[in-house]
Amino acid sequence: MKEDVSVGVFQFATNAVGRISSVFEQLLFLFITNALVRGAGIPVLDLTPSPREGEVISLTRPHLPEEVREAARKAGVGYCLWGSLEFGPPGSPWIREVMVEVNLTHRDEGAAVSSRAFPFDGLRAEARSSHLAVDIPALEDLVEEIMGFVAAALGVREVDPARIGEGLSLSDRALVYFVYALRMATDRHSKKRLYLKALAADPRFALAYVNLAQLLIGEGSHGEAARLLLKARAWLKGNPLEPDVLNLLGVALLHLGMYRDAVNVWRRALSLKRDNLEALCNLASAYLVKERWSDAEELYREALRIDERYPLAWLCLGRLMVRKGDFAEAERALNRYIQLCPGDPWAYFLLGSSLASQNRRGEAEFFLGKAVQLDPHGQAGASARRELQRLREGNG
Repeated sequence: MKEDVSVGVFQFATNAVGRISSVFEQLLFLFITNALVRGAGIPVLDLTPSPREGEVISLTRPHLPEEVREAARKAGVGYCLWGSLEFGPPGSPWIREVMVEVNLTHRDEGAAVSSRAFPFDGLRAEARSSHLAVDIPALEDLVEEIMGFVAAALGVREVDPARIGEGLSLSDRALVYFVYALRMATDRHSKKRLYLKALAADPRFALAYVNLAQLLIGEGSHGEAARLLLKARAWLKGNPLEPDVLNLLGVALLHLGMYRDAVNVWRRALSLKRDNLEALCNLASAYLVKERWSDAEELYREALRIDERYPLAWLCLGRLMVRKGDFAEAERALNRYIQLCPGDPWAYFLLGSSLASQNRRGEAEFFLGKAVQLDPHGQAGASARRELQRLREGNG
């Protein structure tokens, strides 16, 4: 695979407006993204517009190559994928076919554009309605064909077709609810209700469990998240996403004060999938609570051996090295994290604090000031201001 393979996926243009075309576009986007990430191991960045409450956003003309290239350069991805959807037959009140045109180009100015059209006849909908029926196995077949075209253009040798629908559902009803929750609803209450509808339609819908659990954990509903994930665990024994479910269950249990149970769940997740990077870092952070610094460090380094570009492991390793007083290693880890995620004020605070501990005042003031600049009203900025004040008073 080429070294700079990463793909920004843009909104597709359509000759129809309304919820039917939008829902199908999002279903297609969902399966293409899943195929790229899970089937081919290619990083994907969603460059489609954010939803607006009560409004379906349609693109009436395809993006121009120079438009997507410029956006890709700004976003730091190597390739652009975009296209158009032509619903038919023309003049009919019923939609029975879609011609999917897919375009792919590198972000470099003047790069060649590869294009191909793919027919799809697995959609049935009344044009003025909001209800549609989609043949999901046929949609998977369509995406497998699209992935063959994309893989050839990217120089990717292997795409696992069995993973195109991994974590998704064969129920079009469940998938439509999921798409509404993921891409169209904007408030947490609506998202939660729609994810629950998706799970009612298909109790084995792995990604619906994962997304809803993340939503619940994000709002602090850890007990509700734990109950949901225990239910998911019962349904998803042997599912490829079982380690992800267990990882989130560990997070919920730790927030509920169930330290030992959380550690056991993370160990179980890693026994199923040792390269689960989030579980490695979460277990390492749990070890830090008990001051098992060596065990935590080994897990962070294991995560980086698996994926040298995994930002969380660099940040956590840098923070641990600051605590241990290994400032040279902390500086290396934090600088690497800043290269990957340049806008995180906590990284600048940690790096500035590490430099201050080495009496490198000028460098420390620069990074602490950067943390304040990035987070003037937050905790990272406040911590950086206190460290700056201490540094200046100590050298006054």
